[in-house]
Amino acid sequence: MKKLVIFDIDGTLTDTKKVDELCFVKTFRELFDIDLTNIDWSAFTTVTDTGLTRDVLLQQNKIIYERDLQHVQDTFHQHLTTSQKENPDLFNEVTGSSNFFHYLSQHPDIEVGIATGSWEKSGIVKLDAIGIQAENYPYSNSDRFITREEIVADAIQQAKNTYQYNFTDITYFGDGIWDYKTCKNLGIPLIGIDHHNTEVLAEVGVKNIFQDFNNYKSIIEVL
Repeated sequence: MKKLVIFDIDGTLTDTKKVDELCFVKTFRELFDIDLTNIDWSAFTTVTDTGLTRDVLLQQNKIIYERDLQHVQDTFHQHLTTSQKENPDLFNEVTGSSNFFHYLSQHPDIEVGIATGSWEKSGIVKLDAIGIQAENYPYSNSDRFITREEIVADAIQQAKNTYQYNFTDITYFGDGIWDYKTCKNLGIPLIGIDHHNTEVLAEVGVKNIFQDFNNYKSIIEVL
C-alpha cells in the first residue's frame, strides 16, 4: 500500500513566516493605507492568502472587487521577490526539510504533494529558495481556493491523478493551529513542525511534533 505525504510550506518546509508577514504589511499599507503591523493572523477563520485578503478588506468595510484581489496578489509577489533578492536569509529552510522532502519523494512506497495557503507564485518563490521545484509535484494553493480544507483536498485529488493511485493512507505536515483544524475536519493525521518552539500544536493535543526534519528515523517511524 502506498502512502501520500502532503507538506505545508510556510513554517513547515520554509522558515518564511516573518518575510510573509512583512510583505503583507507593505502591500496593504501601499494599496489601501491599512496598517497590519500588530495583527494576529491566527485570529482569522480562513488563514490563506486569498482568505486573509478578503477578511482584512471586509473588516475595513471595503467593497471587494476581483481586480483588487489580483492587485494585492501581484503587489505582494513583487515585494516577496524583492525581499528574496535583498534578504535571502529570510528564505531559509526549516532545518533538514529539503533533504527529507527529496528523500520521501524517492521512497518506493511514498508519494509527496504540497498544499499551501500561499498564492501559487509566492509558494514557488519560497520553495525555489530551498531547492524544491513545485511544478514537479501535486501542488495546490490559494489561487483557486479560499479555505485550507479545499486546498488540501485538491492536493489529494491531484496526487491521485498524478500518481494513478487511490490513496487512503495520507499524512499532512503542518505547523499552525489552522493545519490542526484542517486535518481534523478532513480526518487526516497531522505531524506537527514547531521550528520556533511556540508549542501551539502541543497545546491542542497534537502528539507527534518535531522541531525540524533532522531526525529522519524518528519521523519515518511515526509515518
